[in-house]
Amino acid sequence: MTIGSSVRRVAAVLAVAALAGLALPLAEPAQAADNGAWSAAPTKNGPFTPRQFFFFEMAPGQTIKDSITIKNSSDQPLNLDIYPADAFNTVVGAGFALRKLGDENKDVGSWVTVGKKRVSVPAGGEEKVPFAMTTPKGTTPGDHAGGIVTIEPAPSPVGGDSQVITRRALGVRIYVRVAGPLTPSLTVTKVDLKVSPARLPFVGLQGGASVTYTVQNTGNVRITADRVITLKGQVGRTFHDTGKGPVPEILPGSTVILSESFAKMPVLSLVTARVELDGGVTDVSTAGDATAWSISWVFLFILLLVFVALGLAIWWSRREPNVDGPRPADAGPVAPEAEQVGQP
Repeated sequence: MTIGSSVRRVAAVLAVAALAGLALPLAEPAQAADNGAWSAAPTKNGPFTPRQFFFFEMAPGQTIKDSITIKNSSDQPLNLDIYPADAFNTVVGAGFALRKLGDENKDVGSWVTVGKKRVSVPAGGEEKVPFAMTTPKGTTPGDHAGGIVTIEPAPSPVGGDSQVITRRALGVRIYVRVAGPLTPSLTVTKVDLKVSPARLPFVGLQGGASVTYTVQNTGNVRITADRVITLKGQVGRTFHDTGKGPVPEILPGSTVILSESFAKMPVLSLVTARVELDGGVTDVSTAGDATAWSISWVFLFILLLVFVALGLAIWWSRREPNVDGPRPADAGPVAPEAEQVGQP
């Protein structure tokens, strides 16, 4: 079967836009996951501040019930499929993601049962979808993550030329903390440093560097850490210092790869990159290092030419003959001419 005579259906989750972070101050409104066509969020529970996501503290074997609210922002009826899913970090960038429809769930996604698998939301209206969640007996303590995904139904297959079909989706995060010992742990397992040296010194923002580091959450608590990256030379000169800045939330058991780029590097130096992570309230810290030479071969070649030219100039100046010629040897005193005595 050729691509031209088949239909390629790509179920692309363009926006699994669940909400991140810790609870905001009460004065700041919560935001629903919204793609312009519809929004999805935890159902508002009475007079309390709207929730950005679900957070439940549960014991193994416990059951809770709740619901999500879907609001149709368009002027047409909206049909959506609904399914629970496990959450995971994307390896590159540590993005929060939810598994696709049909993927096997082994964690929160397998604990949740939604009341409806498909809803029709009237134009400008809303629909509540109840769900129940039971943590299995024997569930490991600590943090678990998942979500409930609302996604456009797959279109019917159409014959003809190759087609790429996209499906918009929104997810609502579910965080579960299962009772038991908490063991936060974060490790920088690898640091890579790539350097592009400046070609010439003191000429603008030449060269650059990239620092790529691998972080593993080996504990059972989700962690959002602050990072500090420094690039230094042999004698302690600091080329770059990022200061404190946040890294994305890293879920238990996840290994992620993060990177940052820097402008301007020296023409000649051994550079050391140090990555430090501080888990804040989790009291977790970790660090890693990498080294690389920043060597400008253009600069070294020019420097070599200068030294060669200088050496040739010195050598040539020592070979140049004295234009005044050699000084004559001392011939001793000259005898005075004899006086001529006149004849009388």
